[in-house]
Amino acid sequence: MPSLPSSMDPCPGRPKAPSFLSDLGKATLRGIRRCPRCGTYNGTRGLSCKNKTCGAVFRAGARRQPGTDAVRLLGGARGQLYSVRQRDSRCFVELGTSETAIQTPEGTLLTQLSSGRCHAPACAKAAADKQCQHLKLALGCQAEATPLPLKSSVLGAVQAPAEAKQSLWALATEPTGPLVQRVTKSVLVVKCQASTRHGLGYLHASFGQRRFSCACRPPGHGRAQRRQQHREEEEEEDEEEEEEAPPARCIHFLACICAFASDESLAREFSEFLASDGSGGTGRVWGLKGTVTPQLLRGPGLAPRARGAAAARAKKRKRDPGPGCHQVLDESQVSLSFQEWLGSVTERIHQTMHYQFEGHPEPLVFHIPQSFFEALQQRISSGSGKKRLPNSTTEFVRRDALPLGTFSKYTWHITNVLQVKQIFDTPEVPLEITRSFVQNRDGSYEPFRSPRVEVEPLPEGLGPHEKQPPLRPLELQTFLKVGHTSPTQKEPTPFTIEWIPDILPRSRLGELRLKFQYGHHGGPRQPPGRGDPPPEPPLATITFP
Repeated sequence: MPSLPSSMDPCPGRPKAPSFLSDLGKATLRGIRRCPRCGTYNGTRGLSCKNKTCGAVFRAGARRQPGTDAVRLLGGARGQLYSVRQRDSRCFVELGTSETAIQTPEGTLLTQLSSGRCHAPACAKAAADKQCQHLKLALGCQAEATPLPLKSSVLGAVQAPAEAKQSLWALATEPTGPLVQRVTKSVLVVKCQASTRHGLGYLHASFGQRRFSCACRPPGHGRAQRRQQHREEEEEEDEEEEEEAPPARCIHFLACICAFASDESLAREFSEFLASDGSGGTGRVWGLKGTVTPQLLRGPGLAPRARGAAAARAKKRKRDPGPGCHQVLDESQVSLSFQEWLGSVTERIHQTMHYQFEGHPEPLVFHIPQSFFEALQQRISSGSGKKRLPNSTTEFVRRDALPLGTFSKYTWHITNVLQVKQIFDTPEVPLEITRSFVQNRDGSYEPFRSPRVEVEPLPEGLGPHEKQPPLRPLELQTFLKVGHTSPTQKEPTPFTIEWIPDILPRSRLGELRLKFQYGHHGGPRQPPGRGDPPPEPPLATITFP
């Protein structure tokens, strides 16, 4: 192919190709491809996008952290805080709203705009008006982190310096959210002291196969420290063994293992970490070996055999796939205790006290054995030397509904809210006299689940601690209306218990009815109407640095 004259060359300033490349033809895009998410050009052999702010995965062989792309955290201090997947790690994203006031001849016009900030290092340096992929994932987030409990008895029994335990307990009792939250199967978010590196006061920690990593230390820090110690002590260890050894622990590891040990199911799942001394070869023992773990795992020898027991159970499931024709359930062994039933009643009361509805609900109706009501009547009469008689007894004839006949109805009016709590309290489901709620973006309300922190007496050396008041988000609450709930009220509001025995005479089942009212604390309650669009959420001023 003859070359073009210089006057006809479309790119006269470009250096001419050598003569042996003159017949290559038109250039193609062979060997590269565009990322479908961000448009960056990548090699066809690439496993994931080389754009660090994108992290799109092209092939199943790419290392991708399992779990949800974005998870909403509980108790964000300044707004809604999210943990978002960032290639092989995770980053934090803040979402909120900003309010602007504009003066017009008609008055003040308030505008509310959604705002957000990504704390990934690569995104923080990008333009402020450019929305990164992490912000988009947070905006479409539907998942929520799981708060982990923390018992002070576990924290007191752990082998760690007293100042470290005091620091953790102070963080755990702050009303800004739980100390440890679970984001994915292996990734946790731990509350920490705010610093220039962790300005939000949160960081990520992960537990893998006998390995723990924390964002408080740069990658490879634990490995370098172990190698330094290896050189100093001149120990001859196998390199593979050295890589599998756990790294030196930090205070955030202490927070995680205390949270694991505070819950029986978590203690079984992370039994390998709880059974180790946690020193990582540093001589600093921050573990639970020989203290709390044996009691939680039901026997001191169970933790090392946890994996073998799980494998044995899996083999058994393969031989016997589960309930079916090979297993016969003994009906005589199926029973419901009074406290289990009463716990369900208490849970029904909680469900009824919803901020989104009026405070005059329909009566709660239960059909229960006579023995259950006799046990409930003992609770009604508790504190008195004799059985408390009903406030009224009524004979009535039922003709317009089944069952037909003449029945007796016994009614008790309880006008002391503490007595109501004493009647319906159970060890598993204590009665909540007040319930807290948060408002969603669509104007609806949902109960606020505060972190499960059990306040227990601390052992000597930790010092006294004050009981923290419960967190009341936005002061949106419902409360039981029992007794005098307002200064102008003349007659007390009762919590009414009605009992109609022998609704089913052969089975000795009666009908229990609970009638009560509840009120609302906080801003104006605006439940969304049926068929109407939900109202806008209340205006709030949230400023991001």
